[in-house]
Amino acid sequence: MLRKAQFEILLETTGDNGEDRVQQTSQGAVRIEDNDAMLRYAEPDNEGTATLLLTDRLADLKRTGRIQARLTFLTGKLQDTYYTTPLGSLRLSVFTHAQHYTFDHEGGKFTARYSILIDGTHATDNCLTVQWRYL
Repeated sequence: MLRKAQFEILLETTGDNGEDRVQQTSQGAVRIEDNDAMLRYAEPDNEGTATLLLTDRLADLKRTGRIQARLTFLTGKLQDTYYTTPLGSLRLSVFTHAQHYTFDHEGGKFTARYSILIDGTHATDNCLTVQWRYL
């Protein structure tokens, strides 16, 4: 069943330039089927949307808008990906240290701890948290 939801998204990043914290609130929808979830929410600052697939094995985040990216989180695995901005594209690798999600009748929470590598060199450590509450 598709349900409307309120989302709280938090991205904490640590790299050579220090720490950064990006927080946003958004509206969207969640579809739960068996133990899998598909989340879709607006990213107004990016003039687009984010779609997040959650399964027992992996999480897959696809962003569309001014910034386009696809991050696949597989615990203990390195995944090549892209990150496109209005200024150009980067080829990245994502190493997932841990990812986990839970949900119940009120909402849910997804957390991924991962590192970004650019050209094989460590760039940042990140923690992404997406929480939702059904409306």
